[in-house]
Amino acid sequence: MDSSLKCLILVSFVCCIVKVNSLTLTQPFYNEFVLFIDDQPLIDHNSDDPAIAVGSSYINFTEDQGNFIINEDVYEKIELTTCDIDDSGMPILFKARCYNAEYSPEITVDFVVEEKDSNLFRKSASINVSLSGRERLWFRLASDSNEKIYGAGEQFTYLNLKGREFPMWIRVGRNLSSPLTQIVETGSPGAGGDYHTTYYPAPIFLSTWNYVVSGEQKRYSILNFTSPTRKEIYVHDNQLTLNIGTAANLMELVGGINLDVSQIPPSLPEWIYNGAIIAVQGGTQNMLDKLQQCLDHGVNVSAIWIQDWAGKIVTSFGYRVFWNWRWNEELYPGLDVVITNLAQQGIQVAAYINPHLNVEGDLFLEADILGYLLKNNRGESYRQDFGGFLAGTIDFSNPLAKQWYADLIKKNIIEFGFKGFMSDFGEYTPIDAVSVSTPDPYEFHNLLPVLWASTVRLALEQSGTFNSVLPWARSGFTGAQYFHSMMWAGDQNVDWSQSDGLPSSIVAALSLGLSGFGLSHSDIGGYTTLNGILTRSQELLLRWAEYSVFTPLMRTHEGNKPELNHQVYSTNETLKSFARLSAIYTSLAPYHQEVVAQVSTLGIPAMTPLFLHYPEDLNTFEIQYEFLYGSDLLVAPVLEPSTVIWEVYLPSGRWIHFWDDDQQVFEGPTSITINATLGKTPVFFRADSKWAPLFSDIRNRFNI
Repeated sequence: MDSSLKCLILVSFVCCIVKVNSLTLTQPFYNEFVLFIDDQPLIDHNSDDPAIAVGSSYINFTEDQGNFIINEDVYEKIELTTCDIDDSGMPILFKARCYNAEYSPEITVDFVVEEKDSNLFRKSASINVSLSGRERLWFRLASDSNEKIYGAGEQFTYLNLKGREFPMWIRVGRNLSSPLTQIVETGSPGAGGDYHTTYYPAPIFLSTWNYVVSGEQKRYSILNFTSPTRKEIYVHDNQLTLNIGTAANLMELVGGINLDVSQIPPSLPEWIYNGAIIAVQGGTQNMLDKLQQCLDHGVNVSAIWIQDWAGKIVTSFGYRVFWNWRWNEELYPGLDVVITNLAQQGIQVAAYINPHLNVEGDLFLEADILGYLLKNNRGESYRQDFGGFLAGTIDFSNPLAKQWYADLIKKNIIEFGFKGFMSDFGEYTPIDAVSVSTPDPYEFHNLLPVLWASTVRLALEQSGTFNSVLPWARSGFTGAQYFHSMMWAGDQNVDWSQSDGLPSSIVAALSLGLSGFGLSHSDIGGYTTLNGILTRSQELLLRWAEYSVFTPLMRTHEGNKPELNHQVYSTNETLKSFARLSAIYTSLAPYHQEVVAQVSTLGIPAMTPLFLHYPEDLNTFEIQYEFLYGSDLLVAPVLEPSTVIWEVYLPSGRWIHFWDDDQQVFEGPTSITINATLGKTPVFFRADSKWAPLFSDIRNRFNI
């Protein structure tokens, strides 16, 4: 008989253990029980510290250009101190009804735990909770002070979530700890964000108790890990479903998470390994001039990325794209011929699109007439402020609108010849917008980026280009993993801040990989400059580029104010340095391909925190700015300016410094301080790696 899931019921002074398929209880002392999964506590209830509370609140979402200020007043919270366990012998593992005697029978919560079949997890179960009498639910899982928790989608500031809470609400915005974002907050309340603000939250987290909890809630919720004894899921709903999976170790657990919730292609387009994707704007001639400048200095270019292919506008925030997704022949004359000619040279061209249409464009007018846009409460197409201009949003819940937009992508992007595109945005949906098929606006807000991702995927599949055209996306929520091929970390500041600069891009990739999506990258050099307060330096650009060599995709961005920021093409010195880095990235192509393949075959993220490979090493669980790229390269990027030495922690094993001519072997676990001059980000490889000859060859050719 399977004993992986058992209910420990304390009856008077007797401990009654009920095995998985034989829930038989006699006179249970229902105010105290612990539910275990794979010998780890999952639910721990007693009358002094109950597992469930219910209540009521008033909440207000104030939106401004994708930034949301959320104010909630919880004016009632009722602890359900009593739980009656149902021993009726039904074919379920566990069933209970919880209540507070002062409010019974008005308020009750029923929850059941059922075993599920799974070939991805060692054991799998679901918890289904149903609430009567109120509309707010706090459901608590067991924890202790030693447990560590990771995931919650793409997080930017903290990898270990323990001790903090994380709202599950998609939004843009920065982190208030950055001086730049404090200035932003003064001018536009809400735009400053917080440590938990993210484009891609997901109600999924894994525990060092070797289980993962994945919630199916779509409305606003909070993952609260501030208590040392509880993991709390707070939902704005009268029902909650949690899926639980266990594994023998964390690596197996993460593999199961990624394989369970994603449909990553077996490989990415081979053209991406030909070099860096170079961002250029400003028209055909400028595009060709900058490309030639890069080529003349030896830069390996896989693609030129022209996000303003549909036209441009200038706002107070900076240089913006005209959101009318047709080729702008005035700005890019002859682009169709240029794309063909560059493809013959092995250089692709990439574009940009998002789910919105500028009201000044003809596509907005067409979508408006067809009724394919989100509506306001008067039944008119919603015209939303996106920072200096108004735009409408496609209602992807309407199958006709979804197919219309997929056709637009196929015709105007894919068939035109673009081999990649940024599929941007998805976070801005206000709660007063009305959709056709999803009447609950609080649910639709988090659902829109999933529908947007599925529309992009539909265009790729219908055009037969899923493995040859690469979109990269910013926003997401539970379910988006099924449709995305590649993520990027959004609009980092052009600075060194841990909250929203270079370091945050590393945490973003690691947390996303632990949440079900293993392929991501970031804008080299960051994106956000505001009124010249902060500008990108050459050093920041090159430090970002040198670590991006050891990620799945190497791509630059000019930023929102290109003229104020140092660019790849700004000086001959920068071009020379970047050319070397792009050549290293290209030389690593066989290793890149193996790393990417393992994401879809084994579920192992391309970039992983050290603890996944070394769970026995307690030091690794709080390291969030080093990572393993694949299983053979340890990368420890330099994250501070004017720094030429760097401390690196090496876990157990024999390690060789990538740039060391003497090939000295370091025995881990140990911390060492090494030279880290510009262009040589600290990287180590396993001494016994099958890729050691390739790594040594790259060192010999590029160790200058």
